Amino acid sequence: MVELTLFTDWKYCSACGLPAGLERRPVKLLACANCSCVAYHNATCQRSNWRTHKNECKELTRAMLPLKELIRWHKMLDNACGEKSSVGASGRRVWCWWQPDNDNGITEDTLIISNTRWGESAKKWQNRDYLVAMVGFQNSLEPYSKAWSYIGESNGAHKIREDDMNDFDSSFILAKRLLFCAFCEMDGSQVESARQRLVQCLSITMTIIYFTSPSMSSRETIHGIMDDAWMELMLSMEEVPQHRIIARHVAALAIATNSCRWSDPYQRPGYMARFGLSNIPYTPPENHPSWCRVFEKNWIRILHEYNQLNSTPSNFSNVGSGQRGSGHDDHLVVSGRSWKEYVLFGTGSKGNDSDAPFTKHLLRSNVPDAVALAEEGGGEVIFSCLSPRTHIKPHCGPTNLRWTAHLGLVIPDSASDCQIRVRHDWHSWQAGKVLLFDDSYEHEVRNDTDEARVVLLIRLWHPQLAHMTSFQRETILSEAMARKEEEVRKRYHPPS
Repeated sequence: MVELTLFTDWKYCSACGLPAGLERRPVKLLACANCSCVAYHNATCQRSNWRTHKNECKELTRAMLPLKELIRWHKMLDNACGEKSSVGASGRRVWCWWQPDNDNGITEDTLIISNTRWGESAKKWQNRDYLVAMVGFQNSLEPYSKAWSYIGESNGAHKIREDDMNDFDSSFILAKRLLFCAFCEMDGSQVESARQRLVQCLSITMTIIYFTSPSMSSRETIHGIMDDAWMELMLSMEEVPQHRIIARHVAALAIATNSCRWSDPYQRPGYMARFGLSNIPYTPPENHPSWCRVFEKNWIRILHEYNQLNSTPSNFSNVGSGQRGSGHDDHLVVSGRSWKEYVLFGTGSKGNDSDAPFTKHLLRSNVPDAVALAEEGGGEVIFSCLSPRTHIKPHCGPTNLRWTAHLGLVIPDSASDCQIRVRHDWHSWQAGKVLLFDDSYEHEVRNDTDEARVVLLIRLWHPQLAHMTSFQRETILSEAMARKEEEVRKRYHPPS
C-alpha cells in the first residue's frame, strides 16, 4: 500500500527567508509541528517567528484537520492490509462505513431514510429549488457525518466480510453523493463542511481500491471520483488566501494515490491538466526560440505603443475583472495596489490592429501559434502592468498545455526587489529581454519598489507540442476545454 505523507520539500526558512543548506545551515528545514505549513532552520528561527506565526498557526492547524483525519484513516487501511497477510481475509479490521453498523448509528432503517431524503431532494433540485434541495442533501448524509467522528477509535472499526467488499454498489452511490454535496457546499461558501465530505469520499474510494478487485470500468469510475475529490479539495485551499499553502499538502497526498495526473506538489494546474500533457520534471528553459530575439530587438517600438495606450488610463482594466476568460479569478491572488492589463489578443481584445499595429504585426509574423492559442480561448497576449508595492500571491496556472513569455518593457531599477518565483527559484526581469517559464508550476510575483513593472505577456504552446500541426494542437485544446466543461456540469446534476 502506498504511504500518504504531507509535503516536506520546504526550501526557504519562514523566519529568516534564507534557503536550506546555506552557510552551514541544515539541508532540510523542519516544519511546524502544529500546522505543518511553515518550516525553519532550527528552534532559534522558530522562536523568532512565533509572535508573527501564532495566530496564523491556529487557522492553518484547523484547516489541516481533514487531511490529518484522512491520513489516520489510511493508516487504518494499512494496518488492515498487514493483518490480511498474517491472519487471513477474515481477520481484516477496517470500518466499512457504507454498510449498516449499529455501533456507529447506521442501521438498515437509517439507510432507507437517507436514500428517501436524497431522492426527494434531487427532485427539488430538478425543480430549481436549490437551497431547499441542498439542505435535504445535507440531512440525508448526516448519519455518515456523525459516524465519521469515530475514525481511528476502536469502536470505529469492525471485521469486514468478503461479501461486504464484493458488493460495493452502495459505496459508489455514497461516494458520489458526498462529492456532489461537497460541490454544493463549496459553491455556497460552506468550505469547512465541503472539505470534510471530500475526505470522507476519498476514504471510501481508497477502501474500495485497497480491498476489492473491481473491473476495469469500475476502477476507472472509482479513480474518476477520487480525481474529482482531490481536485476540489486542492481548489478549496487555493481559494482561501490564508490556506493556499495547504494546496501543496493536498497535491502531495494526491500524487501518492496517482491522482489528477500531478507529479510535483508545486505543479497543480486545474481540471485541464487531467486532459492535457502528463506532467514532467521541471526544467527551466535554457535556449530561447529565435522569435525571442526579434522581440528583444524591437522592444523600444513595442514600449512606445504601450506608452501610447497607457496615456489613456481607461484603456487598462484590473486583472480578474472579467475582460478575459482565463483571468476571471486572478484578482484573488493580488494584494497591494493593482495589477492592470490591456488585452491585445484573446477575450476582451479590441478585435483590430488600430491600438498596437506594430506589436500585433510582430506577433502574427513571428508567433502565429500564440495568436491562435489566444483566439481559441487557451491563452492571451497582453500588456501587463504591476503597480508599486503589489504582490501576486503563489498560485498555479489552469493548464500545462502552455508556457508563458514576458518581454520586459518597464522594469524597476532595483531588480532584486521586483522578482518572480517559479517553483523554487527567483528570477528578475530585464528591459528588452524575454523571460520564459511554465506557469502551471506554482509562481508568485513581488514588486516591493516604488515603480511599476510592465511586460508584454505571451502565452505559448508547451514545447512538447511543438512538433504537432496547428490542427493537432487545436484539437487537444478543444478536447481539454470540452472535458473541463463536462467537469463543471457535474456540479449541477445530482447523482441518484
